[in-house]
Amino acid sequence: MKKYLLCIALIAVSTVSSIVTAQTRCYSDGYGNTTCRDFDGNTTRGYTDAYGNSTWRDNNGNSVRGYSDSYGNSTFRDNNGNTVRGYSDPYGNSTYRDNNGNTTRCYSDAYGNTTCR
Repeated sequence: MKKYLLCIALIAVSTVSSIVTAQTRCYSDGYGNTTCRDFDGNTTRGYTDAYGNSTWRDNNGNSVRGYSDSYGNSTFRDNNGNTVRGYSDPYGNSTYRDNNGNTTRCYSDAYGNTTCR
């Protein structure tokens, strides 16, 4: 679940001035690397270490570093200084806010699908 939320956070940080509407699909390999692609063909690759630190890069050269703690709180900062803070509850719901006040809300269904608006 965290990999999807990190991917959404990267998209939210990269598009701070717009609303994220593209559907995103993510895939992970056995080494902990995750690749996410949206409907428009944008690609984001990332890795999260055992301590909860993440590094994500998209196909346009943007990068995000972040941290998620055991309480469900996350903080992400991109290479332009934009910040996204968020929270995930035990039910698979998440809310992210950037430093401009934009909000992205996500939920997961019983089949493992995650939808964000």
